Amino acid sequence: MRLSRYPTLYSVSKLLCLAPLSLILFASHSPSQLSLILNSGQLNVVMSNPPSGEFGKQSGDTGFDFRLLNAFAEHLGVGLHIIHQPNLSTLQTMIVNRQVDMGASHSSDLLNRKPGVATGSAYLRVKQQLIYKDGKNKPKSFADVANKTTSVEFASRQAASLKLLQRQYSQLKWHERLDENPIGLVEKVQTGELDYAIVNSNIFDISRSIYPQVSVAFDISLEQEVAWMFRDVKDKSLIQAANNFMANINNNGTLEQLTQEHYQHIKKVDYTEAMAFYRRMQTRLPKWQTMLKDSGSQYNIDWHLLAAISYQESHWNDKARSYTGVRGLMMLTKATAKELGIKNRIDPSQSIDGGARYFKKIFKRLPASIQGEDRTWFTLASYNVGYGHVEDARILTQRQGGDPNSWDAVVKRLPLLSQKKYYKTLRRGYARGREPVKYVANIRQYYDILIWQDELAQRQQAEPEPKTAEEVQTVKLKHDDRDLRMSLL
Repeated sequence: MRLSRYPTLYSVSKLLCLAPLSLILFASHSPSQLSLILNSGQLNVVMSNPPSGEFGKQSGDTGFDFRLLNAFAEHLGVGLHIIHQPNLSTLQTMIVNRQVDMGASHSSDLLNRKPGVATGSAYLRVKQQLIYKDGKNKPKSFADVANKTTSVEFASRQAASLKLLQRQYSQLKWHERLDENPIGLVEKVQTGELDYAIVNSNIFDISRSIYPQVSVAFDISLEQEVAWMFRDVKDKSLIQAANNFMANINNNGTLEQLTQEHYQHIKKVDYTEAMAFYRRMQTRLPKWQTMLKDSGSQYNIDWHLLAAISYQESHWNDKARSYTGVRGLMMLTKATAKELGIKNRIDPSQSIDGGARYFKKIFKRLPASIQGEDRTWFTLASYNVGYGHVEDARILTQRQGGDPNSWDAVVKRLPLLSQKKYYKTLRRGYARGREPVKYVANIRQYYDILIWQDELAQRQQAEPEPKTAEEVQTVKLKHDDRDLRMSLL
């Protein structure tokens, strides 16, 4: 956390208090908040964790909010330093206390702010939704949940909404949870630890594939705008710079493209399919996990991605065989296996190694103009439908005025490869273009789930379960004390 520039200002102010004339002279030259950031070369941001629209990703540098903030920092020509703070109330306090320059939160709608906090232009619109676990009676209104406890994030807009609703539903009860972020609330609804919770619609959307037993009962608000947060001071230089940036990326389509990249692959997951995936994570994946990690390390590929590919290909069944003759965990064709020197396609070790090498080969073959995550999505599509057909889709995209290096643009043209008026003009001809679209979307979801589950397991290992009766009682007293403090707040 960089705070060095602030003490300098405070010491100058102290000096000026002793010299009124000097105060007048210096005041006209006081540097603005924006100029301080530009001079320091760094933008300090406190961000909720998980940020809006994204979770997992381990490094924390691929999410929607991060990419938006990073683009703003690049626009200013400075570096970006992010501090993660899961609690919204503390996040806003850090802004007011000048510990950071600004903040970003999944809960920071325009009405939800402390005194001393201002908001910029909106970049996302969400609804507040009451969620419940499938199998229980679906509530139709707050009259149906009056005798149960609804949980919300501490000091959130959801809590403020409930205070207003209590005027109509006097029996309404809720618990503001200081120790949970919204995705944690979704998790606890699925496990049955919570009766109901209220979260923003974007949080539910990104978590529904992770927690398939949770559903929306009803919306409790109209759409609300989400925006960055700043200190509410006379100096509006930083807010103005942020608002200008938002206006620019909104006008040139960058904001829409970024939103689509992080949300368009989210789909309603079939309950049976999701539960099968969870079972197989427990029963099948452990057998291949070491091999996946070894190959991932050898070829510099995230093993979670290799696991997601192999699940999409074979459901982690090493004896899998398709009607087209592809076989094994990574479902390699005879031609590909021969090209890679694979002698036995159903040998798990050879299959995983071959699949990883084939993925890396395609990844390196792609034009240098394809960058970032797009390069991964193009590689996956090529793994599925063939490099040549993906190149045809890129050519078609360029003909139609789209960006051939953008997955978001090319994914709209891939289905056209099955239409004669398009494929007859392309070198490789007909292809079932909808298949790679679904293929990539599925793998992206499996990848997200695998990372999130891995992070949950690591978090649980960091907090060991109590073993003795004395330890159990200590944990209970600790939780009771925390709940008492929260109720007093």
